[in-house]
Amino acid sequence: MIPSPSWAARNIDAELTTELTMEFQVAFGAILVAWEPVAGRITRMEWTLKLFADDCANEVPAHVLNLIERLKRYFRSGDPMGSVPWHLLDRSGWTQFQEQVYQAIAEIPHGETRTYGWVADRVGRSTATRAVGQALKNNPLPILIPCHRVVSVTSIGGFMGSIDPSPELDLKRRLQTLEQDYLNPLFPFLSAEMA
Repeated sequence: MIPSPSWAARNIDAELTTELTMEFQVAFGAILVAWEPVAGRITRMEWTLKLFADDCANEVPAHVLNLIERLKRYFRSGDPMGSVPWHLLDRSGWTQFQEQVYQAIAEIPHGETRTYGWVADRVGRSTATRAVGQALKNNPLPILIPCHRVVSVTSIGGFMGSIDPSPELDLKRRLQTLEQDYLNPLFPFLSAEMA
């Protein structure tokens, strides 16, 4: 399948690299999705303020294209991303603790937040709130594994390794607002008519 013109991707010889990538524009910034060239498992996602890639991949696996479409709908209207496709993710670099944390935050409902302490309790290590923060800082798949839904008891917390003020924290706020707006549309009668 040929990527649409709004997508850009880096086409690198699969035998010479450990991952292929595709970038695409979203409502506020750009997202890069990376995957293994042979197995096709998704290895990481990154957000940036602007699109950098300027060439197109020859072949993009169907599940990566599906993920990209889900991300586009999410950024366009706040549509829920659905369940995390664990079997399609490269988890080889994750510690057992990271995997437990990521699975716990994947259970946080769309449009809701939980604290670092809640996550620590869910993984059976109630005093490990800072370790939870470190695991989230190293989340290779932000948005898909929704670390933006985890907040501090006293503040919004960090996001993608950054603290206030930063573009990343602005993104965290926008993602939370996007999900809240999806759950509580300004004119719900219009949303029902358009569905």
